[in-house]
Amino acid sequence: PDWAHNGGPDKLKSVISSEEGRKRLRKEIEPRSPSWHDMWLTYFKRPHNHKYEGKSIADIAETMGKHPVDAMCDLLLEEDLQTCFVMAGTNGNTLPAFVTHPLSMVGSDAVLLGDFPSPRTYGCFPIILSEYVREEKQISMPQAIRKMTSFPAQRLGLPDRGLLRDGFKADIVIFNPKTVKAPATFENPKQYPVGIEYVIVNGKVVISEGENSGVLAGRALRRGRAST
Repeated sequence: PDWAHNGGPDKLKSVISSEEGRKRLRKEIEPRSPSWHDMWLTYFKRPHNHKYEGKSIADIAETMGKHPVDAMCDLLLEEDLQTCFVMAGTNGNTLPAFVTHPLSMVGSDAVLLGDFPSPRTYGCFPIILSEYVREEKQISMPQAIRKMTSFPAQRLGLPDRGLLRDGFKADIVIFNPKTVKAPATFENPKQYPVGIEYVIVNGKVVISEGENSGVLAGRALRRGRAST
């Protein structure tokens, strides 16, 4: 809740380390998924906590013999607030309406930390191409590609990205529309997509015949500026 962390990390740590704060949290906090079984902790710095990676909050709490809120508070304190979680979130019945809306774009906020990151980290864009375009035909291939490339570049004010055009940066993905898909799952998320043979970033080949070349050609981009 906002009251628990208004004031920054130190305020949050003081709240979750106090019995009064935890008592209030136990009353107010509810899972952000259907249940604590549908939220998984995915990253820990301290070696003795690695055994919890990929486990649900419900399972961790049971192992620790604690209320889920107390289990989370204890782990957050041990890890200096530096841990991650993945949850079963979006309703599959309503997601097509968002994906197909003319103002929507495709992206993911997944974080690539730990051994069990969100499968979205490896499969966000291939899911759109395989399920929403090829299998379900919710949107056309050109529409999907626009939502991943030129539309977000324009919306974010990146003047030399998102299109195949003279003078633009050579950011190119070459994939097979008949085979592209994402095998990543919650249980086994670190699986590269299928059907993406070549990726070129800033004119440098970073994926060749499905294999990473080791070239680090990406750059942090700023709104409204030509990038290098």
